Amino acid sequence: MTTPTSTKDVTRYILIAIALTAVAALLWEIADALVIAFGGIVFGTVLHAMATPIARWTGWSPRAGVAVAVAILLIVFGVLGWLFGAQAGEQFAEFREQLPQAAQKFREWVQGSEAGRAAVQMIQDGLGDGKGFTGVGLAAGAAVNAVGHLLLIVFLGIYFAADPPMYRNGMLRLFPPSRRQQVRSAVNDAGTDLRKWLLAQLVIMALVGALTTVGLAIIGVPMVILLGVLAGILEFVPVVGPIVAAVPGILLAFAKGPETALLALGVYVVVQQIESNVITPLVQRWAVDLPPVLALISIVIAGLLFGVLGVLFATPLAVVAVALVQHLYVEDTLENGRPRRRESRGQRG
Repeated sequence: MTTPTSTKDVTRYILIAIALTAVAALLWEIADALVIAFGGIVFGTVLHAMATPIARWTGWSPRAGVAVAVAILLIVFGVLGWLFGAQAGEQFAEFREQLPQAAQKFREWVQGSEAGRAAVQMIQDGLGDGKGFTGVGLAAGAAVNAVGHLLLIVFLGIYFAADPPMYRNGMLRLFPPSRRQQVRSAVNDAGTDLRKWLLAQLVIMALVGALTTVGLAIIGVPMVILLGVLAGILEFVPVVGPIVAAVPGILLAFAKGPETALLALGVYVVVQQIESNVITPLVQRWAVDLPPVLALISIVIAGLLFGVLGVLFATPLAVVAVALVQHLYVEDTLENGRPRRRESRGQRG
């Protein structure tokens, strides 16, 4: 009597394992599409946060509010391009000319020591046999793919922001009716956390860009506007972004001398200390406090799984994942389904 039942259970478990393996393989194959879709959700969250007060104040429909939000963004970027586009274009052209010269000067300085010459030789050996030209071609192809992905993210974000309930309700239909209300609450909670994190991150990015621009201008580094904008944009990617943003600024400062490069390094370090110890704690009293270790781990995992796009959206993905785990696992499973009162933003994490 027990053998058929045991056989049936074993067969069911095998089929479940096969199904899970197939789903995992499918998700791996469409990983890029999933990251692009999440990028669309992030951009859609920004548009929805702008469109909601517009629709409330004007009495228009949510879709009209999204259209107005998109128009406002286009106007803002158009005005910024008109005001600073020519200057930024000149600085970018100058940056493209001076950066190789600064890198060459840094290389000559490094070759002044035996260890430095050995390091340069290792780099040259790694780029030998025409691999440098291959790298340029790969970089150009990656740039084209990035533009295409960015356009997809923008259009997906517009569609998501135009009618969020339709997509949320469609997703909820995948769950049993008894679980839908809890999942709906978890998704709404994650959306609120993501919206607050994005707003806080925009404030931090603007302040970091402004502080970097002022600091580099004081010590006489050229093209400070471009370097400040770069520092502000790359601040979106914690830990990795500020390091990448500091490299061109330090190289351009090195063209004026090792002392200026050391001062530029000091500017980047001081700005990051102000961001970590003053700006971020103040902003995160209201927004989501994501532990730095968790942010770093999310960047590593997302980078390994999804590449550059994964690194770009690793932190907002971690914010959403933390909210969902808190709601669907911690409160539902570990705390026996009794929702725990949410802690203040300054104490979470």
